[in-house]
Amino acid sequence: MRHDLVRAHGSDPISYSTLQPGLAYFETSFGYVAFQRAFGFELTLGPPVCAANDQAEMVQRFLRHSRRPLFFYVPRDVAELVKGLGGGRFRVSGMGVDKVLTLDNPTAEVHTRVRGALKKAERGGFDVVEVHPSRLTGEERARLEAITRSYLQRSAVPVEMHFLNRPLTFDDDGLTRMFVLRQGAEARVFGYVVLDPYFNGGRIQGYLLNLIRFERTRLWGVYYSAVAMLSARLRGEGVQQLSLGFCPLVDVDTEGCSPVLARQVRWMERQLSGIEYLTRLRELKEAFPGLTPQRYFVTPSPWAVTTLLALLRACRVPFREILRRSFSSQSPPVA
Repeated sequence: MRHDLVRAHGSDPISYSTLQPGLAYFETSFGYVAFQRAFGFELTLGPPVCAANDQAEMVQRFLRHSRRPLFFYVPRDVAELVKGLGGGRFRVSGMGVDKVLTLDNPTAEVHTRVRGALKKAERGGFDVVEVHPSRLTGEERARLEAITRSYLQRSAVPVEMHFLNRPLTFDDDGLTRMFVLRQGAEARVFGYVVLDPYFNGGRIQGYLLNLIRFERTRLWGVYYSAVAMLSARLRGEGVQQLSLGFCPLVDVDTEGCSPVLARQVRWMERQLSGIEYLTRLRELKEAFPGLTPQRYFVTPSPWAVTTLLALLRACRVPFREILRRSFSSQSPPVA
């Protein structure tokens, strides 16, 4: 039933991620809210999955059900809806932006880094090939799992993230798509990409770049060339958008938000902007022109750090390890 609801009403790029194992659900006959219990909160993953005209009813029911709800990673209209229905319980703040490529504009200027990466990709025999997870052999699955282990060992986030990232699985429902990254005359597989769909009126509107992982390679600009190639392919299929996902604490919108919370979030934006992981994430995505919709959180707590700690626990990410690796001299790739 949840798959059907996502197909019918999952217009947010994070909607498909609400199907990942391990989440809790508040469900009705017309929709659901996916959430994770963490740090004393029930932390929602994006907006409710339901028809737009049912959102208010869905939010009201969840507020009555939840002891300590925290609406996380929601668009502005949902944030304002929650605040309005909360009877003065909640505070709102922006938290960063998504980067969404509009694929119906093929004449958009191409960044020099992307052009350079595509030239190197052509010389290096790099290509992106779609595969079907259910048809992969045991050996092929083992190869992708080895790539995952290699990637995580040198990543700024050294664990398999959950919640905001849907972990790698080989389930095949015909909606999510997987591509392998190959290079050289022997077409050696050295990475993979997973795209999650989102919908408009039951039709695919776009895909979220949920995962991109690859082993060390001398080929420069793999992220840039892979995104450019996938964009061209999806454009040819008539797909309208490719979301590159979230850039946390980038261009945070606090206008009209709770003043006390806004000051804390702006302080976090200033203090954490130098973390290599966040800097590299922003740099990669800024090379592509597109929309930058703001994401918000709505919390009953006056403290921004409680939201951060709840998020890290939901994602199963060790905060101290991130700081240790991010401030080291390593330059790991970014998913």
